[in-house]
Amino acid sequence: MARCLNSGVYFEGMCRAPFPNSYPPLNPGRTTCIEDITYTPGRTINKEQITRLAHCRWCQSAQNIVILGKSSVGKTYLAQALLAAACRNDYSARFFRTDTLSNHLAVLKHDDPARITFLEDLHHTDVLVLDDFLTTPIDAATAHQLQNILAEREPRGSTIVTSQFTPDEWYKSIPDAVIAESILNRLVAGAEIITLDGTNMRLA
Repeated sequence: MARCLNSGVYFEGMCRAPFPNSYPPLNPGRTTCIEDITYTPGRTINKEQITRLAHCRWCQSAQNIVILGKSSVGKTYLAQALLAAACRNDYSARFFRTDTLSNHLAVLKHDDPARITFLEDLHHTDVLVLDDFLTTPIDAATAHQLQNILAEREPRGSTIVTSQFTPDEWYKSIPDAVIAESILNRLVAGAEIITLDGTNMRLA
């Protein structure tokens, strides 16, 4: 059976699998599924594009997906729905808010076996979701860690990022220009870009 892993919690890779426990649903009991995405008038989401992505060929080719849009337009839901689709197709996956991942790495010492195991898992999982990517500035150490993770993943797996800011604006959140260029290159080059707009989905 497919499995999705989020901060040590496994959940079944099925359409009606629950949200990862460490990132609770917007509404209690809500589930994520490609088939449940709404395509209401005024919402800039392309059904043909999403249906194509549901087949997970992007996983096969280790292609990244960048989901952009203002707060509450459904970026996280879409990322988790794509993650669930990957699990249903027997791909492994992990989901993190970017600041949570940074904080977790910060408390693990560099020679801690748990850190090495954790990083190896990030490097080799088929799909890694980084939610709320660079919504706040990161320090040089975090930027370096992120660069290393993406470099290790580049030939192996897909990374999905959601962000309120465009890639050009990410530079402002990374203190080292060289590392910033490397991170952007690894994430955006050849990536599928999805830009969402529309009503507040938390109120829908």
